[in-house]
Amino acid sequence: LEMIMTQTIPTAAQVVDAMHAAFRVSDLDGIARYWADDVKYQAPGVELLGKVARIQAEHVWLDAFTSNNVETTRRFVDGDEIVDFAIMSAMHTGPLALPGGPVLPPTGVQISAPYVARYRIVDGRVVYQHVIYDRLALVEQLQGGGPS
Repeated sequence: LEMIMTQTIPTAAQVVDAMHAAFRVSDLDGIARYWADDVKYQAPGVELLGKVARIQAEHVWLDAFTSNNVETTRRFVDGDEIVDFAIMSAMHTGPLALPGGPVLPPTGVQISAPYVARYRIVDGRVVYQHVIYDRLALVEQLQGGGPS
């Protein structure tokens, strides 16, 4: 008898949860393993195509922030699509290159910001991610002008 090994493909929720867990410990490889090679990513001021570009962008965040956390407060699942309402928090400990703008030096400020993220997952890989957050409010927190 020939045994056929089958690999279980994670659900969309399992993929997003695994990415969040890797983000909490700044494990870029752990996050990136769930991005498709042609992943499309959108966020305020950012539109990227491809895993390489996505890794570079995530590197910017992980180099600038430590003590990263994500708390999902509400999740909607529709087949291969997920919409998460969440709160992201982190400590600003390194330079942060803003999209198309200046580099903010480390402030030591603890930030906390709500965001919404929409994911489309195919065969256990994120093919599309769209993150919506208030970029101005985040910059104001970093400059000491907003709640942290």
